Amino acid sequence: MKNLYPRQCAVRVVVLTLALAFNSASKAETVLDIAPLAVSDFVKNSLNQQPRLLAAQADIAASSANLQAAKQAIYNPELELAYENSSANTKTIGISQTLDWGDQQGSRTDLAVAELSVIKTNYTIAVQNFATSLLTGLAQNQTAKQLEQLSAEALNLMQQFKRIAEQRHQAGDLNQVDLNLAQLAYSQALMEHASSLSRVTEVHEQLRSIVGMLPEQLPVLPEQLSEPLLQDNLDSFLMELPAIRSKMAEVQANRQQIALRKSQQAWNPTIGVTAGTEGSDNLIGLNLSIPLNVRNNFSAEVDVAYQQLIASEQRAQQDYRNIRANIAATTVRYQNLLSAWDSWRQNSRDSVSQQLILINQLWQAGDISASDYLLQVKQALEIQATGFELRNELWQTAFEWMRLTASVDKWLNINLQEIN
Repeated sequence: MKNLYPRQCAVRVVVLTLALAFNSASKAETVLDIAPLAVSDFVKNSLNQQPRLLAAQADIAASSANLQAAKQAIYNPELELAYENSSANTKTIGISQTLDWGDQQGSRTDLAVAELSVIKTNYTIAVQNFATSLLTGLAQNQTAKQLEQLSAEALNLMQQFKRIAEQRHQAGDLNQVDLNLAQLAYSQALMEHASSLSRVTEVHEQLRSIVGMLPEQLPVLPEQLSEPLLQDNLDSFLMELPAIRSKMAEVQANRQQIALRKSQQAWNPTIGVTAGTEGSDNLIGLNLSIPLNVRNNFSAEVDVAYQQLIASEQRAQQDYRNIRANIAATTVRYQNLLSAWDSWRQNSRDSVSQQLILINQLWQAGDISASDYLLQVKQALEIQATGFELRNELWQTAFEWMRLTASVDKWLNINLQEIN
């Protein structure tokens, strides 16, 4: 195995770290208002045959069938046949129909329409949430892989550093304390790399659990995102969000539930016509029956519906406040992280490279000890890792902001609801 001397090790540190910095910087120069095509295609292809979305589609189909059922008449006509064998045989046939005096059919139809609106809006939310979970999983997967690569480079550097320390110790140029430090640094790098490998496997399987089947090559997320922009009239914007429209649809459904309960209070009469014979005489009869809602006038059911309406209105109001606050807070967080990430890209990347070059010069001149050299190399690598983590936090916040503002499909430049 080829031996590396201190100067060679230092040069390797600079080259490897510069390569990492350049590789990241080369991908971070473009600010995209929409997602790369590969990302959009990945989300689009992943939406097909997803259990949670198929379940939501089944809910829509069931609610649509319920609407068709609600449009049907409440009461069917009744046919009555009678025969009496006595001194004069009596034969009669009659038909009766209960009238929907309270218009339960109309109330049921209005309620079914409101419930279908809730289900459809919830499907929109489910698709947006699913797309967001995909993007979040991509961000975690990409970050974990890059941190693992950085960890592998750190392990390689610590291995070289340990080898050189052992050589210098044998030559009498390095004391036992610095040798122990190099050996401990290598052991720590081994453990950190094992942990990073486990993290890669974990996030990869988490993404697989969302998608079901992953492509061989996952798309790469852009390193930079556009500024989070909200409409000037925030309240009007919020009223158009699926999350708010769902709550308003639930309120409307509860309002229609009151109308249905009131219609059930009606005294629906039953009208019947009877024709027949009694001996040689013809019989014609008219029947009218009216239910007497005196023991139970169904007012309790109306009261229950009223209270459910009040409860849904209050929940909708609280949800509106929560969503408004979440959007405001996430927007500020998004802006702060975007500013921090821009600053890191413009300043810290070059600073890391310059710092490593300076460390290399000091090491070659003998102005720093092995422990100082090791400390500063590790600090430079940690700064690089911090950059990856900062970018991941930016991605997570950006995708959460898109979910809250229902703008995931806009960023992906696809119509999510037309895919399935």
